[in-house]
Amino acid sequence: MLAERARRDLETERLTVIQPGAWLSILTTDPQFAWLRALSELIVDLDVFLESDPAPAEDDASAIRAEVERLIAPSSVPGTETEFSQHYWRYVHDEPSVAVVHGEIRQVLDRLPVPADVDEGDALHERHGWAAARRHRV
Repeated sequence: MLAERARRDLETERLTVIQPGAWLSILTTDPQFAWLRALSELIVDLDVFLESDPAPAEDDASAIRAEVERLIAPSSVPGTETEFSQHYWRYVHDEPSVAVVHGEIRQVLDRLPVPADVDEGDALHERHGWAAARRHRV
């Protein structure tokens, strides 16, 4: 949904229709769309993590919640938003379908255990572990 909105924005900007193959190339290589790759990488990491054996424990579920919230959370300090957050919140406010999906994401996250005070170093270490597992599966 975010990628589709970004595509429409680019087509409007360029006054052209972008073909699917060209769009895939733009998404994966154009620095203008690096912000979307943060979400793609998190999704892949979570897929690998959730398929692991043994299944994730409750503290793992809270780590997942913290990681997703970290990505989608608006900044509490104006001017310090991540590039992903800047685009994401603009689309949440401008695109009804994105707002609906955001609400669904919030409902899912609210069912996961609340992370205790998350140590940023531990969270980064955990995410590197997910990425390492992904690399070993490929």
